[in-house]
Amino acid sequence: MRPSGPMTPEIRAALDDTLARLAVLDPGDAFEPRAAATIVEAGLHRLCVPVSSGGLGASMAEAAEVLMALGAIDGSTALGFAMQVHVVGAMRDATVFPERLRTGLDRAIVERAALVNNAATEEGGGSPARGAIPGTRAVPDGDGWRLTGEKTWTTWLPNLTHAFVTARLHEGDEDLARPMVGTFLVDLSSGGVERREGFEALGMRGSASGRLVLNDVRVPAEAVVQRRRIGAPDPRGAAPLAWFGVSIAAAYLGVGEGARAEVVRWAKSRRPGDGSAAVAEIPSVQLRLGRMDAELRAARIVVLDAAGRWEADRDASDVPLAKLVATRAAVTATDEALRIAGGPGFLAGPLERAFRDARAGLINPPLEDVALQGFGRALVAEAKVSRAGEA
Repeated sequence: MRPSGPMTPEIRAALDDTLARLAVLDPGDAFEPRAAATIVEAGLHRLCVPVSSGGLGASMAEAAEVLMALGAIDGSTALGFAMQVHVVGAMRDATVFPERLRTGLDRAIVERAALVNNAATEEGGGSPARGAIPGTRAVPDGDGWRLTGEKTWTTWLPNLTHAFVTARLHEGDEDLARPMVGTFLVDLSSGGVERREGFEALGMRGSASGRLVLNDVRVPAEAVVQRRRIGAPDPRGAAPLAWFGVSIAAAYLGVGEGARAEVVRWAKSRRPGDGSAAVAEIPSVQLRLGRMDAELRAARIVVLDAAGRWEADRDASDVPLAKLVATRAAVTATDEALRIAGGPGFLAGPLERAFRDARAGLINPPLEDVALQGFGRALVAEAKVSRAGEA
């Protein structure tokens, strides 16, 4: 682990190679399996694997900058790769994580180009971030387990080789109010694994967020990552939520930054009327561009600061803030971009797609209402402490 700072030459080279390959693909709205292949071919899939294990050893801030750059090119690719980033980063930084699983997955990433994501959300079960109890069942089977259930919104599902699956443990002594839940690393080449298409979503249509179906899938005992009662703290500590929040924030902020670059290019080249002046020279357009730029730059500062504080002393307190301001900035920027471009921006293309993609960030946790309520609770708690001290 290194402190936050400029990207290493190795990370920069892998990123530049990936961006060049993606620019040729121009993925658009449809799922493009070659997008993940470009990341693997450039070696960027090893981004968060420790250098000692053959990876690039990126800090959280470096990973965030990579995701912003990818998001500016294609939101769906950035979101898909954000899953690999947050899972591997959290595995590396977790307070507790089975060493055998960690080294095995690192080796699979480096040597066999493994791609991994979490599979937690279920149809009708609500958000795991709000304490939803999984319907997926894990039943003991000799020295292993049998998993049965279906997970939705499994991003980049066609590309994945592994998934961390959450399941309710059925061991004969269930507490219905506070059941035991476990997380298992599942090799998706296992028998009984089925991949189905997901939904026709508003945005991020190329992310292939599909349905992962597990039909009596057997996993060995050593595939258990963690087990706990619903409501109990995650033994892995703050790492999973910190890495997920910053990765998501960076991917969506990149979408906003991409819209900014695209609309500036358009405004400089577009010369309406008598053609004597470009759209970019109109004062009201410059005002909109400036407003967009200010929000995006402020959000970038917050995201990178939150990432740096995590690297410095494992402080994740402002990760919800980073996600909130990043997604808000992306939504605002893509809205301003359409207002500047008018009719041409409304047509199918980069600006219209960015407008839709940015709004997908509103439904990714940490959710805005949860974050704001948390901020409010902290204010109330601090005020009570101060008052008690004065008395």
